[in-house]
Amino acid sequence: MNRLKITLSILVPVLLTACSTTELPQTDNTQPQATTNPHSGLNHHVHSGIPNHTHEHYQQRPPEQAPLSNAQRFSGALDAHNKVRAKHRLKPLRWSNKLAQYSQQWVNQLGSGRHCAIRHRSQTPYGENIYRSGAVSWSDGRTEISPVTIRQVVKSWTDEERWFDYNRNRCQPGKKCGHYTQAVWRDTTEVGCAMKVCADKSQTWVCSYNPPGNFIGKRPY
Repeated sequence: MNRLKITLSILVPVLLTACSTTELPQTDNTQPQATTNPHSGLNHHVHSGIPNHTHEHYQQRPPEQAPLSNAQRFSGALDAHNKVRAKHRLKPLRWSNKLAQYSQQWVNQLGSGRHCAIRHRSQTPYGENIYRSGAVSWSDGRTEISPVTIRQVVKSWTDEERWFDYNRNRCQPGKKCGHYTQAVWRDTTEVGCAMKVCADKSQTWVCSYNPPGNFIGKRPY
């Protein structure tokens, strides 16, 4: 029986520049230093990433499925965000085709090579979160696209809630929580997401947020 090894890697660049989430300022010296991102007409907001995670498990090869349309692929994006926002009585986000197209432009650039790159735009008027997954590798040497869903992607970001210290308005020492705080930022009203599969069958997902969040000195809610 063929067995597989799935490796999912969640990588987010140090610069959340023109892409998703930003990181709140940290007082712990072990935390990667955030970088301010000036943009005309906007206050400076800090971008940062989440730590790398590797998940490995073995299972039987599942049957092949028909490719999803974009509407199917992102049908759970709003629900995944808004369930978390509802916990804090925050207004639900609306889907934005403009932000989805904006995200697609960037994710296409990140996926233009053999491997999906992970980095944030150097300048952007929006907030941004990024997720990356590796391919599924089979024992016979074949590789396939990992069956990642938008709900899993958003959950990987919002699970950072455990590391957010609301009373001190910062992440716990040695942890990152900027993806979570962007997802629940009170003033954010719209989100649009995109994904790209690269030549090596890895994939990158990007969600853009308007207005952006993670402004220094402000609480997310």
